[in-house]
Amino acid sequence: MFELEKIQQLNTLELSVLKYVLNHRAQVEKMTIRQLATQAHVSTSTISRFCEKLGCEGFSEFKYMLKQERLAQKKTSMPEYDVMLPITDFLDKTNNETFRQLLSQATALILEAQAVFFFGIGTSGALAQYGSRYLANAGIFSLSINDPFTPVGMRETVVADTLLVVLSVSGETTEMLAQVEQYQAGKGKVLAITNSTHSTLARLADVVIPYYMPEEKNGSLNNTTQIPVVYILELLAHRVACAQ
Repeated sequence: MFELEKIQQLNTLELSVLKYVLNHRAQVEKMTIRQLATQAHVSTSTISRFCEKLGCEGFSEFKYMLKQERLAQKKTSMPEYDVMLPITDFLDKTNNETFRQLLSQATALILEAQAVFFFGIGTSGALAQYGSRYLANAGIFSLSINDPFTPVGMRETVVADTLLVVLSVSGETTEMLAQVEQYQAGKGKVLAITNSTHSTLARLADVVIPYYMPEEKNGSLNNTTQIPVVYILELLAHRVACAQ
């Protein structure tokens, strides 16, 4: 309901109305337009324009949409989820030759690289830092990229002998794909650790290690468990350490 594109259209007075509504959702659902205007210190015409810019025909429809959004959030805020079931399934899937071959290919990429850079956004960014540090413990020159807009340069001499390890659940984040394209333009190698082999990232990468976990989302936030990612990162580091 409160989409960024719509919020950007609000003027200063209308933004003050939005701020009041966000802080008093339940009360606003029971207010008249005059009561809200009084509490937000604006006119009723400002309330009407505010509702129109958010895609509602009037204040009554706005209150209805506000209530429906609150009920939807309440319904999905506490989902039942047993993390051990998919984790157990993931561990079962790793006990096969296909998974071992992917690990061997990834290990070879790491050992062949002069430097390894880890990249991710959000939660994946935090794991990228962990993966970089853990691999450094195995004796590999490894760093993490924290800024998704970091330019890496297009010259082959910059990235030709490096490896970019990309962590992403969806494999579709725009900034992440831009990093991958920069590395490929410089003849660098890309290792993707992602949730599926069907994403854009998976199709671009030289080697893909998928973990196939059920996605858990809370609005725009992705709460998919990252335990398989940690497992894969540590397993790769141990393999690299043993191979040197």
